[in-house]
Amino acid sequence: MGKYIDLRCDFGFKYCMSDPIVMKSFLNAILEDDVEPIESVVFENTEIPKELQEQRGVTFDLRCTTQSGDSILIEMQNSCQKFFKTRANYYVYKLMDSKITKGLVWSKMTEDISKIIGIFILGENIPDIDKAITCTAECDVKTGEIFWDRHRKYFLSLPKFHLDADNITLKDIWIHTFKNLGNMENIDPSVYERADEGLLRMIEKAKVGALSREE
Repeated sequence: MGKYIDLRCDFGFKYCMSDPIVMKSFLNAILEDDVEPIESVVFENTEIPKELQEQRGVTFDLRCTTQSGDSILIEMQNSCQKFFKTRANYYVYKLMDSKITKGLVWSKMTEDISKIIGIFILGENIPDIDKAITCTAECDVKTGEIFWDRHRKYFLSLPKFHLDADNITLKDIWIHTFKNLGNMENIDPSVYERADEGLLRMIEKAKVGALSREE
């Protein structure tokens, strides 16, 4: 075992990221061009049980709600799973379904539902995802303009990510850390210069030497 926990394993991912300050830093880095700055997050139940015998229930890796009411699910996917894009859509719409109450009268709604965002961190290549960061939304096919803005999906492909040493952002550092932390013996000093409170907190949590015997 190395000096730091591997964030790509189930324990490391949930242990290090299930902290509101850490998660806030990560989300602000990844979503900076899409949402207003996130001031706080609250972690929610990760399980949405099935309502009928023939339906599928869902258990997310992590799920949180921002101060503005936006719902965000974060999944770590290490293996290349068949039809993963379909699964990602199912997760997002299952979360949407949980936000809409039974007996809802559409005509009495005073405002639309808050946003649902899915962030899928991919440890292996997924077919047809050829960029480090792919963001999808519901768009007009002809114009490419956003047709409905209530959901987004982000696919972070770790194998496709390569750090540009001449133009490093906090987003780059977060993705680089997800990709490499388990193999690092030392953190580059420049990371500490650019890191915010949440990233520094995550690095401290990820130190193997700080784990209890049970952990």
